[in-house]
Amino acid sequence: MKLDLHTHTHRSGDSTTTMDEYVIGLDASGIDVVAVTDHLTIAGALLLADLLGPRVIVGQELRVREGELIGLFLSERIPPGLRAVEAAVLIRDQGGLVYVPHPGDTGRSSIKDNDLWELASAGVIDIIEVANSKIAPNGLIPIASQVCARLGIAVGAGSDAHIETAIGSTYLEVPPGKVTSSAELLAALAHGKVHAQYFDPPRGWRARIVPAS
Repeated sequence: MKLDLHTHTHRSGDSTTTMDEYVIGLDASGIDVVAVTDHLTIAGALLLADLLGPRVIVGQELRVREGELIGLFLSERIPPGLRAVEAAVLIRDQGGLVYVPHPGDTGRSSIKDNDLWELASAGVIDIIEVANSKIAPNGLIPIASQVCARLGIAVGAGSDAHIETAIGSTYLEVPPGKVTSSAELLAALAHGKVHAQYFDPPRGWRARIVPAS
């Protein structure tokens, strides 16, 4: 079973992928389960979850003071600007998982290496992204793998797709089964194999009206 734990729709603002385009891209990707992790909102993820059922994990990427986090299995939006520890409490209070995207990537608002070690050691983090299609040359993030191995934290991976053709360019292969809850996903990731590919083609910007929520 193939999982892509980091994707975006046009609800993110920096992505152009409409809901229809997202469904087409997902179907073409061969990915079985995908996390929709738009910036600042879960509205698009909820719409796709209603449409696609258990193929969609509702998530959100948000800015925290230390960088960026993703919450998975959310039912309510997490506000930006919190400390990572505060955001983690709100995510876990919903039964969700705390996922660190693209750690150490200096080209984005990523959690720095020292903060990653500190937060991971404090038990704040559930999953760390070790592969991301927008990081050259092959999507691998060395510090992430080191922290996961040292502290026993689950390994995550995602395409960070901002266009529909990027969905599934990086993914995790896990044993067949359900991943409809935090516990089921963590159990699956314990046996996950990362497939990483650098894929960040230019986006064809188009004028669109995106709902505010």
